[in-house]
Amino acid sequence: MERSISKVVVRAYGASMAFALALVAHTAHGDDLSTMNAPPPAVDKPTPEDDAARHAIDRTWLYVDDAHVAAPLVFVETSSVSYTSVGNSPSRIVSPFPSCSAPCNSYNSFAGNTATPGGMIDVGGEVGLLPRFSVMAIGQIGVGGSDNVPSPNAGLVAGVRFQALPSDWKNTHLAFSAGYLREAWQGPVYDDDTKTWSGGSPNGDNGAWIQGAFSGDIDRFRLAATLHGEHVFSAGRDPLDIMVEAGASYRVVGDFRAGFEYVGQDLEESFSPGAEGGARHFLGPIASLQLLSDRLTMVIGPAIGLTVRSPDFLGRFALAYGF
Repeated sequence: MERSISKVVVRAYGASMAFALALVAHTAHGDDLSTMNAPPPAVDKPTPEDDAARHAIDRTWLYVDDAHVAAPLVFVETSSVSYTSVGNSPSRIVSPFPSCSAPCNSYNSFAGNTATPGGMIDVGGEVGLLPRFSVMAIGQIGVGGSDNVPSPNAGLVAGVRFQALPSDWKNTHLAFSAGYLREAWQGPVYDDDTKTWSGGSPNGDNGAWIQGAFSGDIDRFRLAATLHGEHVFSAGRDPLDIMVEAGASYRVVGDFRAGFEYVGQDLEESFSPGAEGGARHFLGPIASLQLLSDRLTMVIGPAIGLTVRSPDFLGRFALAYGF
């Protein structure tokens, strides 16, 4: 009987030692009793909040290029409708020079930022391919212009965009972009030496463009600016057309903002008229509203010309939505 009890004790003691050794070995690998039987960790997946943040957009300008770049695999649809008083255009106004048998409208679509006399519809978007890198394309349709402006007329702007600053910078943004354009149509070209207009075609010419866009938030204030340059591959055109856009807005309440935007176009002709007959400037108030967890932005505003060669009136309404 004593021998049987001794065997039981030895076996219990051996089992205890085995358990202790197993515990020590397990602890040596950095585990504890609470995790020995725990299920394997779940695979890290985006939460609904993360997904909503990726699709949120912040495009609160009518003319200034937005300095944000679409996140990878996110599509930002953009569209706008503009109306310019017939007889003038913020881009190459009608210029009643004696050399023209009819008013010479020298409009050429300036990378989708301004409108022909009458109406202009822009439809397109941007899709993110890599972190801080995307491609974009916008189609243009002009309708209802003056007699010497073809209607309808079509143009295209396409390019690539790169966000220069880190994505975790929430209040300061800088983006560079470049690409191809096809004018909606090519208006007459001005010759400053002979003071005459010549040419003009219902079909536009091809060109290339490049630009940089900056924006910064200081509490409720937002400031932004765009420097745009382009060259059209056509005889008699300026070597480089330059446009500057600037804006300032204030978040009044919630996601509603109000402010102003300025556009200075063909600034290379500020002191001497070139192919477009001189520089143009216009300024106007804007209002923007963000909805649907910042996935939808609406912007609207009129603008008036600041100089003789500038447009009399321009109005624009724009929508942007992140998919």
